Amino acid sequence: MTRRTALTGVALLLLVAALAACGGAGAAQSSIDPATADVQMSASDMAFDQATVVVPAGEAFTIAFTNHDSMPHNVAIKDANGTKAFTGEVVSNGVAVYSVGSLAAGTYTFVCDIHPGMTGTVTAR
Repeated sequence: MTRRTALTGVALLLLVAALAACGGAGAAQSSIDPATADVQMSASDMAFDQATVVVPAGEAFTIAFTNHDSMPHNVAIKDANGTKAFTGEVVSNGVAVYSVGSLAAGTYTFVCDIHPGMTGTVTAR
């Protein structure tokens, strides 16, 4: 084996390892069991399955987000000024478990960044 072939093999191995660490395409990877998430939410037919979500104010929480559509979606949370308080990674299919930091008491909007017509309300109390 030549030195060039060996270096190419090592580079390919490093690329495969890096892609595996990133989780590759498709569903987001998480060590949190989706069934134990604080909020269960899904997207189907270009809509979220619920219009309102209630979370405890001042406490971090998790969202298990399942995308049933063939197109990608995510969940982003915005405050009353439209400033993003949280942005979840895009899910092409499958389930992502988002870890969301604490929200101050109040009303927020959740939206799909890719399809801004998909919205709902988060109330932290």
